[in-house]
Amino acid sequence: MLLAFKLRNFRSFLDEQVLHLVHSPRESSEGMLHPEILPALAVLGANASGKSNLLRAIELMFDMIRNSAAHPTENLPYQPFLLGSGDPGPTLFETSVQFDGVRYDYGFEYDAERILSEWLYSSPHGRQRTIFERGLGEEWYFGDSLRGGTQALAEATRDNALFLSTARLVNHKVLSELQEQFGTLVRVLRSDSIDRTLQVTLESLSRDPKRRDDVAKLLRRADLGIASLSIDEGGIPPVVQEATKRFYETMMPEASPEEIQAQVLLSILRPNLTHSGEDGAAVGIPFEWESVGTRNLLAILGPILDRLSTGGVLVVDELDTSLHPRLVSELVKLFISPKTNPHQAQLLLSTHDVTVMMNVNGYGALERDELWLVEKDRQGRSEVYSIWRYKPRKDEVYSRNYLMGRYGGLPRMDETNFVDILSETDPDLVDLLSIDGAGTDAEPKQD
Repeated sequence: MLLAFKLRNFRSFLDEQVLHLVHSPRESSEGMLHPEILPALAVLGANASGKSNLLRAIELMFDMIRNSAAHPTENLPYQPFLLGSGDPGPTLFETSVQFDGVRYDYGFEYDAERILSEWLYSSPHGRQRTIFERGLGEEWYFGDSLRGGTQALAEATRDNALFLSTARLVNHKVLSELQEQFGTLVRVLRSDSIDRTLQVTLESLSRDPKRRDDVAKLLRRADLGIASLSIDEGGIPPVVQEATKRFYETMMPEASPEEIQAQVLLSILRPNLTHSGEDGAAVGIPFEWESVGTRNLLAILGPILDRLSTGGVLVVDELDTSLHPRLVSELVKLFISPKTNPHQAQLLLSTHDVTVMMNVNGYGALERDELWLVEKDRQGRSEVYSIWRYKPRKDEVYSRNYLMGRYGGLPRMDETNFVDILSETDPDLVDLLSIDGAGTDAEPKQD
């Protein structure tokens, strides 16, 4: 489980920022395995405030844990703050997690060419102990829990690879299991890769009829007019399938035949959704005719149900893309409820949908310490914070107060900004926009 994430000098985040996924005092998730840990957290804020940068940092950290040793590159993914006047220094990522009841704190600093420092601590009985610390050159320290081959492993670790990632590569007795737990903890969905997410979902549903039935039930309950769901594995000419296979064999020379076949299967799967006709008969329509919201919902239901069944963290950038606010609220509630989330999977999402902040009319999915904002200052530096900072009352309507500016995190503009700009440059266009007094305080014109 994810307890916290810290970053510094990554894109718009220059100063050190910490995202906490542990409840504030007097708050808890009743009925969960670990009521002190957040099952869901939403990040809101203005456009270009840094929400996606925050989630990208989480994605990048865990990707480096998985792949930095296995896929060597000349340069590390160093993406520093660029708007300052001096050298911003190294990037820092650090995370606190909990595996099998034990807290681990792991982090590293790096620049474009090398890992500058790396550390891993555990707290098995509430007291922190060092597993390893890494500095520049020969600066290494290994705790008592690491036995056998540590010095050789240190010497085998490249300057631009993480020690934890390298340990997995050589199957270190202690660290390889930890690396696998870190590497599989977080899954990230981005709005710009929704087509790939859909294909992965279809592949999962084609192998698991029960999962497919669950998705079909949710699609029907979402009031989309859908009667049934099936997955078509045919319809692609054999010559096209063979060409697809050769393409992946060329692009993935080290992949096994099973991995190649899995990629081919992903390329040929097609969803079939039927709708109820006038006489009650099921009528199929081309999937391309379905709304963007329907297609996006089908895509993300796969990873959502996967995390709910196994645990782990699902990070979704812009969960509300083409989805009705009520649907977003219901998806969040799947993680909030112990009935649907027995393994206490966690959902971390960015959104512009303020209904996730509504605690009225049945929307109340998230609590005060589960609502976070990202705000960018005049120098382009992003800050992330919880609305808990403002100590809102439990009976406040958080969404209304947010839109009124009480918590910050809004665009720095007022209702006349755009009108004022256009009136300075194109008065005729402003008159067109203000027909019948719309957007102005003028009285309607009389005939």
